[in-house]
Order: sequence, then structure tokens, then C-alpha cells
Amino acid sequence: MPKVLFLDVYLLGLVRSMRIRYVKPGFFVNEQLAECSYAARLLFVGLWCIADREGLLEDKPKKIKALIFPYDTDVNAHELLQELYENELIIRYEVDGEKYVAIPSFAIHQKIHRNEAQSILPGYKNAKFATKVGTRTYQGRYK
Repeated sequence: MPKVLFLDVYLLGLVRSMRIRYVKPGFFVNEQLAECSYAARLLFVGLWCIADREGLLEDKPKKIKALIFPYDTDVNAHELLQELYENELIIRYEVDGEKYVAIPSFAIHQKIHRNEAQSILPGYKNAKFATKVGTRTYQGRYK
């Protein structure tokens, strides 16, 4: 099988696990999001498609890049995730040595299909997560 065809077949399998999500008109004029680079803004929308019904996903930059930027070789998903984190659009956290991403505003802006499976990922209440100066424990209202 040619290399390009193999990549397309592989990505097709991953893309099937993505979900349809809504983009509201306010997204385009969000001042907090405007502080991010164009690539980070596109990544943010792409994360919605990867996230489960609770707005949670695994923090795996290589997989995220493969799903959202499959044909862009110059994209660094880890740096873009960090940019979104520093602009307080996502939370990066760790539970039992596994890393995750949470989108705190997810439930406010998304209408979840009734047949979408329940989340199997741990929430970020009492989880350790990275900050600009170290680690701290989140004691917020999200699970």
C-alpha cells in the first residue's frame, strides 16, 4: 500500500471518531480568542469535534495534530494547546499520570446529541494541572 494511501486510510478511521459540533456567530468576535494565533483558533474549534460530551479529551498533541491538521507539517499542536491554555480557553490537567484537556465553556455552547455516549474520561476537579509557574489543584465547579 502506498504511504499516502495508508495515511488517508488511517486518518479516515480517526476522523470517524470525531463529532459534529456547533459554531456560534459570537465565536468570530470573541476578544479572548482574538488574542490567539490563527492556528490556535482553528485548533480550538477542532478540539470541540474531538471532545466528548463533557468537553474532555486526552492531551495527546500528536494525535490532535493528526486529526485537525493532517496535511500541515509545520504545525506544533503542543505549542498551540499551550497557547489556548495560557489564554484560559482550555485546562490541561493530569489524573493518575495521564494527561487530559478540558474545555470549560463547552457545555454552554454545545448541544449534545442524546445518543452520544457518556464520558469515560476523568474530570478535573482536584486534579493536578500545569500552570505558568508550576502545578496547582483545581477546586472549581466542574467534575
